[in-house]
Amino acid sequence: MAFFSRNMMAGVLLCCFVFFMATGCEGFGHRPVDEKIPYAVDTIITGLDHPWGIVFLPGKGNLALVTERPGRLNLVDIDMRERKEIAGLPEIAVTGQGGLLDVALHPEFETNRLIYLSYSASEDNRSRYATHVSRARLDADGVVLTDMELLLVAEPFTRSSAHFGSRLVFDDDHRLYITSGDRRNRHSAQDLASLHGKTLRINDDGSIPQDNPFIGMEDVHPAIFSYGHRNSQGMARHPETGDIWQSEHGESRGDEINILVKGANFGWPIATYGREYTTGRRIGVLPPEEDATVDPVYFWEDRGFPPAGIAFYQGDAFEQWQGDLFVGGLREKHLVRFKVNGREIVMAERLLENRRWRIRDVRVNPADGFLYLLVDDSNAPLVRIMPRPEENR
Repeated sequence: MAFFSRNMMAGVLLCCFVFFMATGCEGFGHRPVDEKIPYAVDTIITGLDHPWGIVFLPGKGNLALVTERPGRLNLVDIDMRERKEIAGLPEIAVTGQGGLLDVALHPEFETNRLIYLSYSASEDNRSRYATHVSRARLDADGVVLTDMELLLVAEPFTRSSAHFGSRLVFDDDHRLYITSGDRRNRHSAQDLASLHGKTLRINDDGSIPQDNPFIGMEDVHPAIFSYGHRNSQGMARHPETGDIWQSEHGESRGDEINILVKGANFGWPIATYGREYTTGRRIGVLPPEEDATVDPVYFWEDRGFPPAGIAFYQGDAFEQWQGDLFVGGLREKHLVRFKVNGREIVMAERLLENRRWRIRDVRVNPADGFLYLLVDDSNAPLVRIMPRPEENR
């Protein structure tokens, strides 16, 4: 909903632009934080092949599940710095940006042992692909998946091997949110009969929640929760408000951070800060110029970032980071820390710039309060950020 006329909005944008030029910061009114927090980077394991998602197992031990895009699911013992491959995966099509992608635990994993996987798979073994979501049960020893069940296919199948999404996040009501990319068909993100370029929401058993926004509407898929997304590869729930935040790839420039709104249109490709790769021309109008779409809470306009996994910090290891949002960068190869004030990002700081890592996922381990990163490479590490010992500060 618009609260300002277009002339008023233009004035606001002009003021923001003047402030932007004066401060030299990235985005509108976001001032980098000059805050040196001592930390150390610790490598847990190496040799991962384009890892994509990580989740920590509750209970005894310090264990995590880590996916690799070529189609491997690993159980990682963090304390022992060892991993073993888990058997029983579904048939996965490893193609382009596709493969085994995200992993999530059922909110009651400790009693039901259910895990959820997103991945690309083909249609009848042909060269047409779609994002799939399945669930299975992890055995007590953590070595095999059983009771594999397909829950959703983000149709239609296409020949594109790009923009599969795809992150998985549960809310407090055991509803699963799934990001689906536009599959490089930008206009599909505005097509409500297609599951491309959407955030999807299903119940934990694959059924459709009865309060989804488009239930009962003709020619609209009932699993759609929001639309107008290009390719969202990060998603996390705010620890206090429960709002779901996403990071989204723009075209050339225009990468975004969004807060989901039920039934909302997030603009791609009719309203975006992105530009065409080849010509640099604008795509559609700027988001504030389109009343029917939701503006991002942050965007990268000057150059492509683009953002991948995100996480809100909650833990005891870094008191100064409590409630901050961490976003992994792919092209820019660093980690960004955002200060969050309600629904607004008010400060930012770059971390790990000297490492030159494409950071695919970032999570906080509840067991130790450290920040864990997956690096996107063919021989990649799983690393953690932990406080530097006092004697080395």
